[in-house]
Amino acid sequence: MKRGIFGLLAVSAGLFALGTAEGVAQPNPFRRMLGQDIQTVERSLWFERADGRGGFIFDRSARMPLIQSDSDDEVLAVHQARAAGGGEVWLTDTGRVMLRQSNLGGWTYFPSDRPDGVIVEPVGQARGFEAQPVEDTALERAATDMAQALAELSRNEVRAELTALDPEGNAYMADAMRMVQRGADLAPRRSVRDLQVVRLGVGERPRVTYDGQVLDISITPSMGYGGRPSSALIRQSFESQAR
Repeated sequence: MKRGIFGLLAVSAGLFALGTAEGVAQPNPFRRMLGQDIQTVERSLWFERADGRGGFIFDRSARMPLIQSDSDDEVLAVHQARAAGGGEVWLTDTGRVMLRQSNLGGWTYFPSDRPDGVIVEPVGQARGFEAQPVEDTALERAATDMAQALAELSRNEVRAELTALDPEGNAYMADAMRMVQRGADLAPRRSVRDLQVVRLGVGERPRVTYDGQVLDISITPSMGYGGRPSSALIRQSFESQAR
């Protein structure tokens, strides 16, 4: 049976229903026009901190550059921009600077434990990032777990509504649900106390909105980890309703 991208998975306190409708994501011709289907020559590198406190992977082989610290399991998508005073910086979807390269080629990393920056240097090639495929049954379990965890935080019944994709797309849908749970864990409790629905669908670009009751998220599976909001952006959406 052909798998559809317009299925609906609704989860509430351990109950779910899954349906599928026909429709398969098609290749985007604009990506070819932009040359984004051509394999990039950038590498995935391992960087070590000068203070001896570990390091991180900086993967520029993906459509969007990705960073993952060895002390964190979240993969952060970043975009490149010119730095004030010269050089380049890589920023997250919240505008936080994660990495800077000077005009002379030196690197500075800005982790949460060193917000003023720490010198780093590349020391070798590293693995790239690719989420493992997730079948529908595993997606249902992930949605159930997320809904139950959010219900405990909000002390309300929370319903999850999401689009069923193919196993590769489901992998990023499941990761987006993990970001929702993480963002909610980090947000003030008062910001999630009226949460009733988490809605996850597919869009042309990643997006998150929260109106105080419904958290609405769009992901773009073709962009990999860069196609879903970070936990920090989701946390900001929760916090915007608590002010």
